[in-house]
Amino acid sequence: MAGRNVNGEGTIVQRKDGRWHGAAYVLTPDGTYKRRFVYGKSWDDVHEKLTRLKADSQSGIPVVTSKLSLGEFLTYWLANVARIKVRPSTYAAYETLVRIYLAPGLGKKKLARLTARDIRAFLATTARTCQCCAQGKDKARPERKRRCCALGKCCESYPSDRTVRFLLVLLRAALEHAVREDELPRNVAKNVELGMGTKREIEPLTVEEGRRLLAAARGNRMWAAYELAVRIGLRRGEVLGLRWKDVDLTDGTVTIRQTLQRVGGELLVAAPKTQRSARRVALPGECVTALRARRAQQHGDRLAAGDKWKDDGRDLVFTTKNGTPIEPRNLNRAFTLLCEKAGVRRVRFHDLRHTCASLLHEKGADARMIMEVLGHSSIRVTMDIYTFVRLDSQRSAFDRVGDALRDINGDDDDDGRSDVPVSA
Repeated sequence: MAGRNVNGEGTIVQRKDGRWHGAAYVLTPDGTYKRRFVYGKSWDDVHEKLTRLKADSQSGIPVVTSKLSLGEFLTYWLANVARIKVRPSTYAAYETLVRIYLAPGLGKKKLARLTARDIRAFLATTARTCQCCAQGKDKARPERKRRCCALGKCCESYPSDRTVRFLLVLLRAALEHAVREDELPRNVAKNVELGMGTKREIEPLTVEEGRRLLAAARGNRMWAAYELAVRIGLRRGEVLGLRWKDVDLTDGTVTIRQTLQRVGGELLVAAPKTQRSARRVALPGECVTALRARRAQQHGDRLAAGDKWKDDGRDLVFTTKNGTPIEPRNLNRAFTLLCEKAGVRRVRFHDLRHTCASLLHEKGADARMIMEVLGHSSIRVTMDIYTFVRLDSQRSAFDRVGDALRDINGDDDDDGRSDVPVSA
């Protein structure tokens, strides 16, 4: 055990049960200083915790107290933890979930008294609550434009299974931080489990649909974007954030180093989704051809725009006629029109990424290669998302098995009948 307490380091004493506890005055979120207790199995454990608390306090970082409500703690966690640790788009999603769901539903609950039962009940209630009613969406419309809940005709706009799951993910992350800061003895959200829910069915384009789509895209300003999405599975943000400095048309490679996203009302350049999302991928010849055409097109746009060109040094591959970044939603709209022109099913732009994975799988690529091309964080993600096989692929595989069995058993008229007697 270390030596005695010294002035200014806080009080550390041993309890009757053998454990140790310490106390010190620290800065709290409301700007005041309050006495904060920490606990540990030894003097050194408590001393280390107190040292961290006081260092944060002296740096102006507020330390939460167990008297906080969940709403107050989540506000603190968003501002001091999540904003620093997660991507801007994830932070924006967290802030929305806290503001719309968690603060109204659980915000007044004291952090120290929160139970797994509270969380389970909140999630169940949220899942069956019409958000148009709860948030007054229809009521906020001009009276002549109201069409559902404000007129007593509930539109049953329930949160998706994904939203409910995301609420639990957020709570687990926030409460885990509370445990690390000794605000809570354990993370009660870890004791809450949700059912499997309804998983969105992935419907990638078929080979023929992909062929028609890319044929229709020729001559389109975003032709190269569609080639990159279908052939190497780039995400929408990766396509729009792609820079010429990251494209090597001589060696035929592209390096993904950033994404472009609209977050909180502004277009932001951010790091790739995960560490593995930052990757270098070989470019198929068709992508090289489309990118060369895109570069020539952009050069023409620059000359035509003259002084109105607004590149701002971004060096983006895909820009408007004036050199500004392309809005993600505008790409979605353009893609919808392209699907209609090509005569293919209306799918999301992100489904082109699934199409790439599906085609790679069907043409013999193994899961690890697909993981590397798409930049998944782990091979488990690849297997979880893409463990589907089209019916035509299933039939083809069954036919090959049938051929092998016929080779062994001789001729088979394949009419489903058999001369082998079967007992009743």
